[in-house]
Order: sequence, then C-alpha cells, then structure tokens
Amino acid sequence: MELRTQELYEKSEEPKLCKEVMQFTEQLMLQKNIKMTESQLLSLLSHISGMVYRSKHRESIEQVDPLLFKDVSDDSIDLAKQVCEIFSDLDENEKYLLSIHFEAAKMNN
Repeated sequence: MELRTQELYEKSEEPKLCKEVMQFTEQLMLQKNIKMTESQLLSLLSHISGMVYRSKHRESIEQVDPLLFKDVSDDSIDLAKQVCEIFSDLDENEKYLLSIHFEAAKMNN
C-alpha cells in the first residue's frame, strides 16, 4: 500500500499539497468518527490526487445531477465541501463525487 500511496501523491503533480489535503481530510473524518478500510482510503486518496491535478491544470469534471445524490447525507456532502474549499478553482460538482467516499465509509461502522 505504501508504494501505491506514494504513486498517487506523485500522480497529482503536487505531492506535498496532495499529502496536506489527505491529512486534512483524515482529520475531518477523525472528528466525525468516520473510519475507512485500506481500500477505501486508497480510493479516497486517488480522488484527492485527481482533485489536486484538476486544480493545477484548471480541468473540470463532467456535470452531475445533484438529484442523483439526494440519498447522500448532508453531513457527507458538508465534509466533501470543506475539503473542496481548500481549492479556489474546483468545479462545484466535485463535492458530490467526493461525498460518496464518506457516505460509503459510514456504512463500515
């Protein structure tokens, strides 16, 4: 897992920032008592790495219909929003996709 983690940090093209965002996200999850499996953490890191990359290159994701996320808790969407707010230039839809990671992890408990 260590090698895969480092690869994901590097893939973001901003490994220091990517690591900081991941640590911030893990702190938020700790505060909310959200625990992820190793594979969920890797998936989350992959998403965060992509967010850092998209921010650096000013790329946006495809538009998503917020109604598709109506069953995702407000808490998970709020957590995702807090992470996304680190960046000034991410697409608004990013929070919806990121929120799925938190919602899935809540089912572990």
